[in-house]
Amino acid sequence: MRRQIGLAAIFLAMAAWSVPALSAKGVVVYNRSCDYYIVETNMGYALLEWYGGNDPSEGDVMVGDYESYGMKEIYNVTADSEAKVWVEDFWLSEDRVIEELREHCN
Repeated sequence: MRRQIGLAAIFLAMAAWSVPALSAKGVVVYNRSCDYYIVETNMGYALLEWYGGNDPSEGDVMVGDYESYGMKEIYNVTADSEAKVWVEDFWLSEDRVIEELREHCN
C-alpha cells in the first residue's frame, strides 16, 4: 500500500512539472496612444497596459499569460525582450476592445 502511494506521489509530481505554463501568442495591432495597447489572438483581443520593459510596436509577436487578469511578464518574440503589463481585459471582440481603449485613453 505504501509503495502504491509513493508511486502515485512521484507520478503526480512528474505530471505537475511537465504541464507548460499557460501562455497565449498574438500580434500587437494597436499601440499609438497612452500606455495601453491591443494584442490580437485566436481567442479575440486583449487590452494590455504597459508598465515597463519593452514597449512593443505594431506587428510585434507577443507570448505570455495575457489571457487572465492581473500583472504579468510577457515576452516580445520580435524584439527578443520582456515587458511588464497589466491585463485589463481579454477575449474581447474588435468593437469591445476599441470601446475599452477609448475609456482608458481619453
